[in-house]
Amino acid sequence: MKQASKFTDEQKLDVAMELLGGKVSHAETCRKYGISSSYAYRLRDRAMEILREGIGRPIGKPPAEVETLKRKVSDLEQLAGDQALVIRHLKKTLQPKGLY
Repeated sequence: MKQASKFTDEQKLDVAMELLGGKVSHAETCRKYGISSSYAYRLRDRAMEILREGIGRPIGKPPAEVETLKRKVSDLEQLAGDQALVIRHLKKTLQPKGLY
């Protein structure tokens, strides 16, 4: 079971920004927040990953994969609707009258 973090997202952001800013040493930041060096590196690396993903994308615009998935869902919904119509038509035309 994953343990809940004792830090809020805002505090994690503060740690990451302090590490990325480089004004204070890594060790000083770890002491200040009472965190391990490896946890600090994970926060920093995650912040860098998020920044890389977000650079160049307008604010509020979802990632390209979200748009692709939305299109796929729409296509599958259309296919399911088409299949339902075909099934309904086949039931009406192939079954003896009065059963449906």
